[in-house]
Amino acid sequence: MDKIRRIFPLLILFTLLSCADTIETRIPYRAVYLELDLTYQDKALKAILAYKIYTPKNVDQANEQTGFGGVLVYHGLPDAFFAFDTACPHEASSNTIVEIDESGMYAICPKCGSKFDISYGNGNPVEGPCAEEKQALKQYVVDTNGNKIYIHNHGFFI
Repeated sequence: MDKIRRIFPLLILFTLLSCADTIETRIPYRAVYLELDLTYQDKALKAILAYKIYTPKNVDQANEQTGFGGVLVYHGLPDAFFAFDTACPHEASSNTIVEIDESGMYAICPKCGSKFDISYGNGNPVEGPCAEEKQALKQYVVDTNGNKIYIHNHGFFI
């Protein structure tokens, strides 16, 4: 019985510490599929903190899809590639897209001012209405194979 009294408070503490707020996004589902080649047209993405925004206007192949507001591809830390929808989750409009700040580590909504940490690939809000609402940038899957990068929705790969 004495053993249970010692373990029970630890169990309660563990349960409380393991609970965290879930960060979600309000951006609707749209198909995403991009094939990027770091050898040619997308070679600028090789630099750490480099980024490029892909929209229907600037994709190369007919089968490529760019999500709701476009796709932000980011070469973050530690030398990994990340992809986010460019639409601000607070505005939830394909016409309001985030911009990268001078440091290259944050995306900022020009309309509501929400600021998102993209440097380590989580897209979590750090300031603004999205931080209060716990609305992160919508993230996409990034697969690499040599100098090729494939970006797609979860569970969707051509």
